[in-house]
Amino acid sequence: MLRCLSRYAVSRVPNVRAVTQRRVMSDTRADSPTLRLRRLDAATLEIAEVLRDRRIVTLFQPLIDPRSRGVYGFEALTRGPSNSWLHAPQNLFEAARRLGLRVELDFLCIRSAFRRFVAAQPAGQLFVNVSPESIYGSEDFAARFLQTAHAAGMPVNRCVIELTEDSLLDDYVRLRSTFERLRQAGCEIAIDDLGAGYSGLRTWSELRPDYVKIDRYFISGIDADRTKLEFVRSILDMGRAIGCKVIGEGVETEHECRELVDLGLDRLQGHLFGRPAPAPTAVLQQVESLDRSIVTHGALCAEHIAEYVSPVPPDMRVQEVVERFRDDPERLTLAVVHAGRPLGVVRRDQLFALLAKPLHPEIYNRKPVTAVMESPTLVIDAQLRLEQVSRLVTQQGQSRLADEFVVVRDGRYHGLAQTIDLLRQITEQQLQAARHCNPLTLLPGNAAVRSCIDRLIESGRRCVVAYFDLDGFKPYNDVYGFGQGDQVILHLAALLKDAFSPRLDFVGHIGGDDFLVVMRSADYRQRVLAVIERFAAAVGGFYSPEHMAAGCIVATDRDGCRRRFPLLTLSVAALDSRTPGVSSADAVAHLLADVKKVAKRRPGNSFVLRSDERLADLSPAARCAPVPPAEHLGQPTAYAEVMALTKASALAHGPVAARHPGG
Repeated sequence: MLRCLSRYAVSRVPNVRAVTQRRVMSDTRADSPTLRLRRLDAATLEIAEVLRDRRIVTLFQPLIDPRSRGVYGFEALTRGPSNSWLHAPQNLFEAARRLGLRVELDFLCIRSAFRRFVAAQPAGQLFVNVSPESIYGSEDFAARFLQTAHAAGMPVNRCVIELTEDSLLDDYVRLRSTFERLRQAGCEIAIDDLGAGYSGLRTWSELRPDYVKIDRYFISGIDADRTKLEFVRSILDMGRAIGCKVIGEGVETEHECRELVDLGLDRLQGHLFGRPAPAPTAVLQQVESLDRSIVTHGALCAEHIAEYVSPVPPDMRVQEVVERFRDDPERLTLAVVHAGRPLGVVRRDQLFALLAKPLHPEIYNRKPVTAVMESPTLVIDAQLRLEQVSRLVTQQGQSRLADEFVVVRDGRYHGLAQTIDLLRQITEQQLQAARHCNPLTLLPGNAAVRSCIDRLIESGRRCVVAYFDLDGFKPYNDVYGFGQGDQVILHLAALLKDAFSPRLDFVGHIGGDDFLVVMRSADYRQRVLAVIERFAAAVGGFYSPEHMAAGCIVATDRDGCRRRFPLLTLSVAALDSRTPGVSSADAVAHLLADVKKVAKRRPGNSFVLRSDERLADLSPAARCAPVPPAEHLGQPTAYAEVMALTKASALAHGPVAARHPGG
């Protein structure tokens, strides 16, 4: 067919036009929309020849399993002739589509990938890209794919079909039918570039793939972009909930790798671990990059409460299952597993209740266990955090404490876990956390704050640590009493919890009126200013009308003298973790102490940030002035937000000791 097509193309194109085509194709200018269309038209003849002569190049890029620190598999990638405009894959595949040859090109790529992969004999899975057009355009895509694999000697259970979204997905019924046949044969299904294609989440919902790849846009710079971090975290949570493994592609830096490993992505792919190469081979670079990026954390997951219980095969007779239960009186549930994948469960009480009915033993005893198993049943990924598991278990309706659910790792049976064990572990976690919480606000205390800071510094992830301190709180307590003072502290704690992200930021109460927030939200400055603004708006409610009218209270200072004190204000001292000298929580505390002194000298509510060797006054009423030598931490820079904190400004605002002697 291809030879005929090539001869047809040659006969239909006059010599003059062929010369024009060659000139267009050899033009080295960057593509513009017009030039690209001309090149696609000119590629008509060449694409037919490429397919006829099989002039494609197959490359392999590794996918990494962060948990095993090894290569999980390879994705097969295709390039056109090296000296041609068709070398770029987007040009190659678009030209084939325009000529109606996309199906033939896809299968040429698949055959080449199979041959090279089988010849190299690497371990792991092989991911091959398939366009929806090839499925729609094939009379029986599943049969042809399986025949191609068999002819190349490629084990079908090592094939992962990666559906690209370079064209509109509209016939989901046909896609589901095709993928179901391939799954039955042992193939797995992946969706490529989630977040960049035509259908996105609908395709995920409709096809229920085994893997979903997040588009490289959301991976690039994720360590510095909290919006991308939130997107990836949400996708991972959804994947865990439905048993779908999430792959991050386009990982190029160790900072990105650290962030993704900490999130718990199932697989990673990108130039950091290996560029596309002619042979599917692993190199030391992949493991070294991962070892530098992995930091072990103590979060409990579903695997920690799972117990391996020998499953039963789907063809085991009901009578044999009954004997298993009688031999092990403590066993309440058995999983039904085929080829490592759970199909359902059999519960002791339900089975015995069924067989207690008249004639039911005669009816069911000789039947396979699939006739009485519970399917579908709750299946939990081993890497789900316990709080996520708890949500899924409670969504099942009336769950008994003795009920068990299936735990899987990478889709394969890992064991059974009991609801009561889940609740016991969560309760223990809460008790452990409560031991280190402030008894008034129930926020994490000093130990938890230190642990959070040390963990972030150890993993090389950037954060800003902010110290929140109430100015004039001691004289307020002396006048209004500790009960009313506690109400002020509780109000500030509520403002902090409401303003900061529970997923990205960490709010701690280190004692008295002192709070520490470890901020990773990209908009942390706006959040801090929002806390200051809301506190300033509400502070009047904690004073009597007389004190509010006077704008101050009269109390005894530390020297025993009666004097006036201004109304409560808030001082915030913040430190960027990339400031020189930040090596631990202790170092952060030491550096923050100096920033706090500067913030406390500012009039009213203040917000001072130290980043690198510079101080930025971000206070609501900040004004620019020269910096006193004692407070100068570096030369002013071109940062628009950086304001020099000055001696002249300090003098203009009055003696430091007169502002917050009781803070």
